[in-house]
Amino acid sequence: MRDNRSSSINSAITTKVKPEPFRVSDGVMKIGKFKTKKISDVPEYYLKWMLKNIDLDPQRISMINNLL
Repeated sequence: MRDNRSSSINSAITTKVKPEPFRVSDGVMKIGKFKTKKISDVPEYYLKWMLKNIDLDPQRISMINNLL
């Protein structure tokens, strides 16, 4: 008898979720060394690092670019 659970488990494991390092609504960091800080208070070097190293959605990329 085949176990149908394995296919749903495998698809859940392989599904990639984009990280949300900051909330778009209020610009507060949710992760990292600047957690709880406003995105406008995050140093430029860290914003550039985020653009290079985190797979961000277009809205977050735009917010960071506006700050730089």
